[in-house]
Amino acid sequence: MKSYRSISPLSCIGKVIEKFFAELLSDEAERKTLLSNGQIGSRKRTSAINAAAIEVDSLHAALKVDNITGVLLMDIKAVSPSVLRGRLIHAINAKEID
Repeated sequence: MKSYRSISPLSCIGKVIEKFFAELLSDEAERKTLLSNGQIGSRKRTSAINAAAIEVDSLHAALKVDNITGVLLMDIKAVSPSVLRGRLIHAINAKEID
């Protein structure tokens, strides 16, 4: 019986409250359109498929006005989980890639 520990109700209640307020803030940000359309992660009813579709639509729009364009889609975490995000962003900006 010594190996059993009681579960603290405070930590459970804290998690429920945290989840409630996270949902509340997320819903309010969606309702007031505080997030840009490019923000796909951690949003309800969005996925990687949405992000790819947005990029493909941008590509089609650019091609309609005869712009030379291209799209590069990468899953950085899958390719290299140890990549330094700040350094990657600096390198992309140095190459003037949008």
